[in-house]
Amino acid sequence: MSEKVCPGCGKASKAAMKYCMYCGTSLEEKDEWFSEEKIETPGLETLKETLEENAEEKEEIPEDIRNQLELRAKLEEIIGETSALTGEIDKLMEGLSGDISIDDYKNKIKTLKNKVAELKKEREDVEKLIKPLPLEQASREKEELKERLEKLKEVYKSKEISNETFEKLRQEYESEFDEIKKKHKIEKEKVENWIVQLEKERKRIQEEIELLYARHKTGEMAEKDYQKNKESLKKQFDRTQISLENLRIEVRQWG
Repeated sequence: MSEKVCPGCGKASKAAMKYCMYCGTSLEEKDEWFSEEKIETPGLETLKETLEENAEEKEEIPEDIRNQLELRAKLEEIIGETSALTGEIDKLMEGLSGDISIDDYKNKIKTLKNKVAELKKEREDVEKLIKPLPLEQASREKEELKERLEKLKEVYKSKEISNETFEKLRQEYESEFDEIKKKHKIEKEKVENWIVQLEKERKRIQEEIELLYARHKTGEMAEKDYQKNKESLKKQFDRTQISLENLRIEVRQWG
């Protein structure tokens, strides 16, 4: 997975995160972010060859899946903001500055702690809405059935059940296991297709940003309009990038 090295503490965080997960330092690029080298996904070359040409014919990313990916992006944003505020509190706790009074010092810390408490509540609310994606759910069901089969064999070996009972349940469980394997395969293919779609979406946004930059530099677009449009596209890019990261994690962990 792509990573960003924190300019503050030197530790690596996920590329999609806006703040260092260790010290809270901003990870935003200072120069023109869209001019970065295009990110290629290792291990997906074969997948691209087979899916990219006919991705349009595949199932589009359902709205509920996009919502779940948005929730995961929101959660990362909250974690980053919390980390940044916590880092600021820690710096204040290190000692008083001569430029600030005791009362101002206490009020500032109180304000920061209140913001952290608000973010904690917001994080709890978001976490309640996050549900397993279909691939994860299918993988968990497959593992549960495997465990059930193993337990059945143990019970049979201990002679606690008859051969007839064992065979009846074994056939039932194995039939369910075959069905869930098919379901798991289908869900994995869907996620792989969504990854291809999101890579195309990210590339399109990068091209739009570069075109926007060119219009600005040639004088066609005023600075105010350029910044406004760039910020909107940057948010789209960030959301798409985080969604990609989460789907790649999904395939690695549950595929």
